[in-house]
Amino acid sequence: MTDINTILPNAVEGQEAFILDHGKVVDGALKYQDELTSYGWNIKQFNKMHVGAFVLNRHPGKITKDRKFEIYAGGYVDSISDPDEDGNVTATITHAFNIVPPIKQGDSFIENFEWKSKNKRPRSWEHFWNQYGMNTISYAEYEKIINAAHCIPAGDVTAEVVPDEPDITAEEVDELESTNANGFDVVLEEDGPIHAQREKKYSGIARTIDFEKIQKAKNKTGALGEEIVLDILIQKAAAEGLKAPVHASKEEGDGLGYDIRSWDAAGNEIHVEVKASRNKYADGFEMSYNEVMASKDGRYKYRIYRLYNLNSKTKECRLKIYDGPITEEGYKLVSTKIAVYQK
Repeated sequence: MTDINTILPNAVEGQEAFILDHGKVVDGALKYQDELTSYGWNIKQFNKMHVGAFVLNRHPGKITKDRKFEIYAGGYVDSISDPDEDGNVTATITHAFNIVPPIKQGDSFIENFEWKSKNKRPRSWEHFWNQYGMNTISYAEYEKIINAAHCIPAGDVTAEVVPDEPDITAEEVDELESTNANGFDVVLEEDGPIHAQREKKYSGIARTIDFEKIQKAKNKTGALGEEIVLDILIQKAAAEGLKAPVHASKEEGDGLGYDIRSWDAAGNEIHVEVKASRNKYADGFEMSYNEVMASKDGRYKYRIYRLYNLNSKTKECRLKIYDGPITEEGYKLVSTKIAVYQK
């Protein structure tokens, strides 16, 4: 992850910060095509932003496919043009960066964010954003937002690749085995303002884990994650009288496009892919072509159980569940590898 301080200039005393709305359409086209490097407004309606301000860019829900706003980029106000006869000015934005993935309405981080400079009604964004699309926030709020995001310099395509992270070591697996893996606490993240204040915690593991299998696994973090999710699904099946889940990738081999086969109360088969990571962010995980295609199989429900912030020492992690299919309509898909063939 890129340190935002290597992208933006140093903050100054009394640093200005804003969230600016983008996506204004004039005669059926975007008013500003390059919204990372420019922004226009009328000083008769809003005249608080000056050269040197730090900005974040927001797409309002009215222009996004899922009708949820997203904070997706930012930068630095390098200059502002002289106003024309009607009071219109244009700012030049430098030190631009993208937020990958964007911070979206419904994400627990932004739903639970504590605003000091603005008043927000509980579980509602109504009347929160300025009608002119220029929202003054404090520098402390700006800093908190960007420090929680994955910020990459604009135009740096390679930076969109999720950085490698250390796998669980063999010594850590040994330590888990010797101290018993029971008691792994998993906090389920529930999307949306309705669930913003709710957290569901699972505790396990109640089964005997095959630590030898984990030791031999190429990705020990992934192997442990599968055991944790399997235990969650076993507990759920037992509590609700459902058919017991099957660890398909372990019993039938890799290549299915999913790890666990489970069933709902109606007997529908659900294919569960587990993505486990020590990374503290839920988004940004990688999928194989086979997994993406399996998610599109209309005969079965497909879910991704994303375990993240997995800490083998404290035996804690967080969980977010994504529903398939994995398509461009529902998700932002970023290519991280390119296969090359000779012509």
